[in-house]
Amino acid sequence: MRETFSIVLIFIGISFCVAQNGVINGKIIAEIPEEAELIAENTKVILEINGIEKITVLDKNLNFSFRNLESDSIRIRTEPHSYLRNRIIIGFLKPNDTVELKIPYSLSCKYDKSKENKTCPVCKKEDKVIPIFYGLIAELTKKGEEKKEKEYKSGGCVTTGCDPNWYCKKDEIEF
Repeated sequence: MRETFSIVLIFIGISFCVAQNGVINGKIIAEIPEEAELIAENTKVILEINGIEKITVLDKNLNFSFRNLESDSIRIRTEPHSYLRNRIIIGFLKPNDTVELKIPYSLSCKYDKSKENKTCPVCKKEDKVIPIFYGLIAELTKKGEEKKEKEYKSGGCVTTGCDPNWYCKKDEIEF
């Protein structure tokens, strides 16, 4: 009886260890291609599960992987912090699940270069380019006066610190 009980406990222990083999494979997408080498050399990906952090580095192609993960709620972040969204929450990793992630990443704001240059990156013209304004914008018109075509595009009230400066009406692109 004791042997049977021991065998059952060993089997349960082995199956418990084997069942916890979730995998997260990911790739960092360099929003500014010139930063790719710097990102590969300096960026860490940090996974938090059950209050424990696991850290990995990127390979030269900006790939990373976490293996043998428990079935639980998982958070992933990058260091140094990106100008883009920095934290990913995976609701719940199931046993034997493999999750594939692509994370846009930038060490600097890709819109900084366009602050003083309103040339559209697509059509290379300035004539249909208008500024993007952020915050609450109130337009007043006098009674009987027609609304003029907007000479700006509303960017909304929430800013991230890395927001587009210009909008090309011809190509419908923010830059």
